[in-house]
Amino acid sequence: MRAVHRVHGVGALVLACALAGGCTATTAEDPAPSASPSAPSSSASAAEPVTLRFAVYGDDGSVRAYEDLADVFTRISPNVTVEVEQSADEDAALANLRKDADAGEAPDMFLIDHDHLPALIEEDLVQPVDSLLEERQIDFGDGFQRDGLAAFAAATRLQCMPNDVSPTVVYYNKDLVDFARLVEDDDEPPNAEDGWTWEEFATAARQASRGKSKGVYLEPALESLAPFVWSAGADIVDDGQEPTSLTLSEGDTREALEQVLALVRDPQVTPTPEELERRDAVSRFQNGRLGMIVGDRSLTPRLREVEGLKFDVMPLPSLGSYRTIADMTGYCISADTEHLEAAADFLAFAVGREGQTVTSSPGYVVPANLQVAHSQAFTQSGQQPADSFVFNEGVQRSQTTPFVPEWPELQEEIRPDLERLFYAPVVDLDVLLEQIDSRSQQVLAPAVPAER
Repeated sequence: MRAVHRVHGVGALVLACALAGGCTATTAEDPAPSASPSAPSSSASAAEPVTLRFAVYGDDGSVRAYEDLADVFTRISPNVTVEVEQSADEDAALANLRKDADAGEAPDMFLIDHDHLPALIEEDLVQPVDSLLEERQIDFGDGFQRDGLAAFAAATRLQCMPNDVSPTVVYYNKDLVDFARLVEDDDEPPNAEDGWTWEEFATAARQASRGKSKGVYLEPALESLAPFVWSAGADIVDDGQEPTSLTLSEGDTREALEQVLALVRDPQVTPTPEELERRDAVSRFQNGRLGMIVGDRSLTPRLREVEGLKFDVMPLPSLGSYRTIADMTGYCISADTEHLEAAADFLAFAVGREGQTVTSSPGYVVPANLQVAHSQAFTQSGQQPADSFVFNEGVQRSQTTPFVPEWPELQEEIRPDLERLFYAPVVDLDVLLEQIDSRSQQVLAPAVPAER
């Protein structure tokens, strides 16, 4: 039996609030950010000087936003200094966290992807935050993205606080993708508000494949395929709560995958591994050699840096109904922090309007704070992409992968098989999909040796 169970649905989150003492305040009424933000109301500012360690990960641009967040908080909390510690990526961050925790030196607060949360809970590395935030007048019921809250809730508690809820969308080069060419003369072309079908998306990819340009790039990963399976009304696992196997070889799931693979396995439309080795997909898009790329909000700042590149975003195409998947990160407080009150003050500031405005402005994240998500700090009118509302709409259509500790291990275990699925010149689809499902069972539900 697994020790970690997610809190499912809004009703369960309300239960979590009730157990924590209630959700009574509302961030929607927070004042607009000012040039001189007010200090948090807590005992931390009156206590002895405290240094908080805040562990984050990402490239220099994204980490700079967290450094700015720490600087602002330090200015308004004279007795608290926040030191930012950077890891290159989430895997390195997780390894560093565990190493520091084993040495009794875990950071006071850390950034983590929601996929890793179940394992961290089992390892007792996380301090639940619901009651701490309620004490600081943070309403984590109505003021934040519900999917983000659900992703970081387990065992009737809010374990960590969502920071970034970034759905997968389609970035397209406006010089290579012409929506008017996708329909007959009298028909309305696809648009960001109404979305588009898989057939229209596939046609756009093939039309953009001309000369040295390819039409589309989709990463060979389970998270890339899942939204299209969900869109077709199927699923990737046998049980969303307690999965024991992937179901890629079964019925409607297999049919959805066939449609996706017919496009992504076409070397005339998608870059080959050899081409990607020479120049990765993002660089190809930046250089005008790729019509579309599927990704999240973190691509936006990189694409804005390219002079002359005209791009925008569309929802993922539909095989039945519009679905997507979100990359979610959250702020966690270490279970072993010696500065719980100061860490909770910093967390409350970080997820409030002022803090999320600081971290959203560079363009890397889709803020979990709803007020900021619908503010100029995120929508950034006048900058690309013009249709940034697609990100907020996408959050409402997002689904999540199962909340089990084994999920990251499963992703790594089947990655070679998915690369074969996308790129091998010849595959027996029946054999390969059944092989992936079988391999998943060894991770999700390994056989227990019989007792002698």
